[in-house]
Amino acid sequence: MTYQHTMRGVFAVPTTPFREDGSQNLDELRRGVDNALKAGIGGILCLGATGEALALTGPEREEHIQTVVEAAAGRAKVVVGCMGYSPTEVSENIAKAKSLGADAAMITPPYYGGLEPEAAVAALHTIMVNSQLPVMVYNNPHSTGTDLLPEHLAKLIDTGSFWSVKETSGAATRIRELRAALGDDVEVFVGADGIALEGFTQGASGWVAASAWLLPGPCQQLWEFVRDGNWNGAVELWNRLATPLGQIEDNPAFISLIKQALSRRGSEQGAVRAPLPTASTKSLETLLATIDAMERSNAHV
Repeated sequence: MTYQHTMRGVFAVPTTPFREDGSQNLDELRRGVDNALKAGIGGILCLGATGEALALTGPEREEHIQTVVEAAAGRAKVVVGCMGYSPTEVSENIAKAKSLGADAAMITPPYYGGLEPEAAVAALHTIMVNSQLPVMVYNNPHSTGTDLLPEHLAKLIDTGSFWSVKETSGAATRIRELRAALGDDVEVFVGADGIALEGFTQGASGWVAASAWLLPGPCQQLWEFVRDGNWNGAVELWNRLATPLGQIEDNPAFISLIKQALSRRGSEQGAVRAPLPTASTKSLETLLATIDAMERSNAHV
């Protein structure tokens, strides 16, 4: 597959907006895609945790993917979360995503089973050898119970579909170690918004950013500074952007927090689906005040 170095930069992660009757608000989802792309975002990664993927039915997932692909209309790469418990389920999700026009798939090790890394890699290898799409492997030990180290992930290079890693373990030097172990043919994306700049300094070639759905302009600008080697500009922007991103990432109800902030800023999202928690009014007001202060500061730069 010839996709190395063609899918880099910021990939914004959509929420799933709901109407009052509980159905998806696909019109608002389309507007969200358009808003992100107008800010220069080069990729959309739908049906991740931020999109409440596990709360959607099969038909809802298909509607969601189709809406994002149609809204992107070739202006950005579309990656679809294809997670599942069994390799067969994940492979079926990948095939469906391809049929709906996705450019790549994101997968995790099978969750809940508490697999040792070797068993997780064996399952991923089976999926990736047969994948019809380039694959992003999401290393999320907090959610899956399995931490895939660089030496584990290196065993997936021979599958021929290994496009990238989304790294969210939080280990201080992990992205640098991934760069060394995987070489230049596998992209490394920082997946934790609060350490985006640190990830870039270690060689990350992209950023999967839930916060970019709420703040696409500043997130994209940070990447452009890094891409162009303007580290002074990147640090200056980061000193303003890091606070709201940290408030989002550190909140256990971060999905609700993003959705409520979007609603208050004119993009009605509805509530999160149970059993996800709802962010407090205090945390919402604190975030909105921080964003307002950041935007006033940016206007004077």
